[in-house]
Amino acid sequence: MFTASTGILGIFLNNMRYPIDGKSLDAKKARILINALVDCAKAGVRSSFSINKMLWGLSLYLETGSFSRENWRTYHRVSDAAKVWRDSGDKDWKRHVTFEHVRPINLMYQMFLAERATLTIERAALIIGEYPPVLITQEEELRMSRLGFKHGGEPEKRYAHVPISGFSLRSDAAPPQKGAQQKRTKLPTPAAEQPSQG
Repeated sequence: MFTASTGILGIFLNNMRYPIDGKSLDAKKARILINALVDCAKAGVRSSFSINKMLWGLSLYLETGSFSRENWRTYHRVSDAAKVWRDSGDKDWKRHVTFEHVRPINLMYQMFLAERATLTIERAALIIGEYPPVLITQEEELRMSRLGFKHGGEPEKRYAHVPISGFSLRSDAAPPQKGAQQKRTKLPTPAAEQPSQG
């Protein structure tokens, strides 16, 4: 059960755009899903389609306040190149962009499993909400894959080649980087994390 927290995680929860301790139906749904994910991780349940969908929905809720599909036309976290496509007037602009999780969903759940002995609902919310999704171009996503970042890597390294302006990759509600660094789980890095020259 969720309880009010203090400290760095409490500050994050209090500053989230859409908190999990609210009275709305979506906030209640978020609490239920986070509780379920924490229970799954503590039990050692492997990642699955349903777990990934819960994480996807929660990351959407924490940034937009809704579990409904994001509105790409008004979404505020957009790469510079995706913004050009969106504002181009091209009626097929949506074919050229994609909604991408800055911290991949599979990596979120790996962190849950790695921290399952001490995982709290507050920590789970931070893992999900620390790096909200970004609308990027298909080309940017393809380049990310070619560099070895399709399913892993530190968010800042994954997005080093993606020009963004007007927002930070990390949530404004996230605790200072140093505090997050101390709690960060060490995960295996992809073999291609060091991009080749050329």
